Amino acid sequence: MKVILAGGGTSGHIHPAVAIADELKKQDEKAEVLFCGTQKGLESQIIPSMGYPFHVIRAAQLPMKLSPKTLRALKEFLAGRKMCRQLIREQKPDVVVGTGGFVCSPLIAAAHKEKVPILLHEQNAFPGRSNRLMSRYAKTVCTSFHDMEHYFNKKAKVVFTGNPIRSAFGDAERKACREKLGLSDDTFLILAMGGSLGAKTVNESIVAFARECEDPNVKIILSVGKQRYKEVAEQAKDWPSSISVFEYIQDPEVYMAAADLFIGRAGAISCAEIQAVGVPAVLIPYPYAAQDHQTFNAKAFSEIGAGILLPDNEAMEKLPGIVKELIPDKERLAKMREKTLSLAIYDASRRICDEVRSLAR
Repeated sequence: MKVILAGGGTSGHIHPAVAIADELKKQDEKAEVLFCGTQKGLESQIIPSMGYPFHVIRAAQLPMKLSPKTLRALKEFLAGRKMCRQLIREQKPDVVVGTGGFVCSPLIAAAHKEKVPILLHEQNAFPGRSNRLMSRYAKTVCTSFHDMEHYFNKKAKVVFTGNPIRSAFGDAERKACREKLGLSDDTFLILAMGGSLGAKTVNESIVAFARECEDPNVKIILSVGKQRYKEVAEQAKDWPSSISVFEYIQDPEVYMAAADLFIGRAGAISCAEIQAVGVPAVLIPYPYAAQDHQTFNAKAFSEIGAGILLPDNEAMEKLPGIVKELIPDKERLAKMREKTLSLAIYDASRRICDEVRSLAR
């Protein structure tokens, strides 16, 4: 079987595509998998490092409003579609898979023209524009949240599969992870993360809490991201000793599983990782995410009591009080952990690949 995948712009689109590719190769080592994407996109760095063939195509983000950039985006789309049609004719894939982002649109449109079965995977609770528009061409749309059928074309088969994440998150055992980090039973560990680029609101809010917290058993791990590390490391010299600042955490599954509380953004992959380890969470959606999709992701937690949704513009004022209330409330935290685990899907990659194979047959 041969599959061409595209997903780019952000790691949230790329890593699910890689997880699907890895699962396809795991199930059948003879399966051929190749990717396409833009030269400037993050995918051009990540995909080759994973050992997969990568083909450069043209694509540009479509502006939300009409502007001179709209014409450029249209030209790039048409040029990209032409390149993808040529790639499809050369490679003759059995299935084409898109995991979202404007990078996918030329490939999906080309696959439609070349009559190749199309599968889309949507990571967020509110779908991106590319997947919504391209669902008219798709045979199957795999979703990461329930009840999303109304967002997509009625002709597409919509299947709930969950978000594919690394198996390490499903394998992480809380007690072992706490022992690995040297945490005592009395230590209340808060893990605060702002994503790969960091989040100023998350950083400042957790510091505001730490300044008010007098409990010596509270320990805070703050991952600030490359973009802000130097600035934050300098500021941290004046912060309470309860906060340890990291530029990047190499094994987030260990820290997430060990944590008593997670505080951070509500990106789709972060949400899936939180679900897999069952850590109670205060989610602060990034306010400038496309179509505010992180708020929709966070609502999936808050609506069933698995987590707390805290708007970005309220975080500085409200986070300290929320965390203070949660720390002694063991019963509530236990219920949040139970509800969060109920959302977890551990075999999302396999479910998606089952659909890919179904289309290939």
